[in-house]
Amino acid sequence: KKSADTNEIMSRENVAEYKYPEQIELKIPVYDRGTAGQASVTDNYWTRYVQQEFGDKHNIKMTFVSIPRKEENTTFNQLLAGKVENQPDIIFNYDYPTIVSFADQGAFQTLDEDMIKKYAPTYYEKTKDLEEYTKVDGERLFLAATRPKAYNFVTLVRKDWLDKCGLSVPKTDDEYLNMLREFKEKKLGGENTIPLTSSLKNAYYGNYAFRPYPMPEEENALYSDITVCALTYEPTKEQLKYDNALYNEGLISPEWYLDTDGSKAQEAFISGKAGVFATYLTKNPDVIGNLKKNVPDADVAILTAHPMEGKVPAGREDNPFGMMSGINVNCAHPEAVLMYFEWLSQPDNLYTMQNGVEGVTYNKVDDVPVLVDGYTGEERLNYNSNKDMWCLVTEGKDLGTDELNLKAQEKTYAPEGYESLIKDSYDDYQKNKEYMYTDYIFNKPISSLSTLGESLKSKWQVIQVDLINCKPEEFDAKYEAACKDYLDAGYQQVLDEKKQVYSEMKK
Repeated sequence: KKSADTNEIMSRENVAEYKYPEQIELKIPVYDRGTAGQASVTDNYWTRYVQQEFGDKHNIKMTFVSIPRKEENTTFNQLLAGKVENQPDIIFNYDYPTIVSFADQGAFQTLDEDMIKKYAPTYYEKTKDLEEYTKVDGERLFLAATRPKAYNFVTLVRKDWLDKCGLSVPKTDDEYLNMLREFKEKKLGGENTIPLTSSLKNAYYGNYAFRPYPMPEEENALYSDITVCALTYEPTKEQLKYDNALYNEGLISPEWYLDTDGSKAQEAFISGKAGVFATYLTKNPDVIGNLKKNVPDADVAILTAHPMEGKVPAGREDNPFGMMSGINVNCAHPEAVLMYFEWLSQPDNLYTMQNGVEGVTYNKVDDVPVLVDGYTGEERLNYNSNKDMWCLVTEGKDLGTDELNLKAQEKTYAPEGYESLIKDSYDDYQKNKEYMYTDYIFNKPISSLSTLGESLKSKWQVIQVDLINCKPEEFDAKYEAACKDYLDAGYQQVLDEKKQVYSEMKK
């Protein structure tokens, strides 16, 4: 739907200055993560800043719509079913199969490339290399965000525990298992020591340690998915058997299956009970800082790749794009949405949205903006440097070079004294990046994923508990029965459809 104001009355030359004769409204979705102490995600200094700097300039009322982070798919599916009145003009998702499933439901307007160039020329130039991912069945439906590489997702290990055991950071799986057993035996976290934190897995279940290398492309297409678990894939079976052994040996959280969001794992690590914990390094929450408040002598290091004998340190590589967005089919002013993407893409605007006010929320150190820790004034940034507001156009801060970006990430994510963790993470990635796999990108929707994804996820969450917590001698029979149940519940349909679409793409 294009409004009467759209292409006819705006020339490319005056788009940036255009003011609607009658006020229009744009409804912009923003994640609500329920973070304690944060301002309202729909009404804060920065939503008002956007209104003042962008909305008022064009006579647009900017309304921000809360999307609960943990319930986003449910929220958007209700929206698409017509059960949500306050529909945002943008529908987004980080998961590519999910955004394609939304497209399959007719959620989006078709985007004309000339229109994007006209209303969002800066955004277009920055993202034109991602164009192939924005089309479904040859039609452009998505607006992709760029994805500068970040190195702040890490697995932390208690270095002081390693020192007490006379061990170094493990480089092989045998050394890793020996480390966990030492942590348990020496009860380094007390009577209830948890060597390795674990929690209930969602649809994504990492099995890269057991995958073949190089991995056949068709295998990647069939089994690399964060929408449904690839239960019947042999590496998944091997990973489940491995986790079953860890559980039966008492090396993981004993009640891991009750931890649906990772919060219990985080608490175990912060309290000093746990030896290994995977997390994003951020200033809020500051996992390392909180650990040291509880255990002043605690120290941490990065747990780097530790492959099994005869295996490579494979892992999941991020897609080359960040957030994927589409313009709601019911949006009356798609050109205004593009104008907003353009405004966010302007370097000065993006810099301000990411860092705030110099001398108040950040200071320049070595040409890098460094956020002021603990600032609680009105101008304070929302979650993760306002990321949920600017993730529409980029996944991270990009200062132009690896050197500056690393420096910025050290100062942005790592707590004081632990800046080197970012460089350690960077070095580990550079060493092993040739073994990383991105999920296969289909150019057509896999409709069975959208219709069966949620029910298969629910079934998988029951299956994983049964398989990981059972006695080792029960595993094979239980796995065989679970696979049959899972295939009958719709996974066979997913595999068949993926295989068909893959075959068509290869013709």
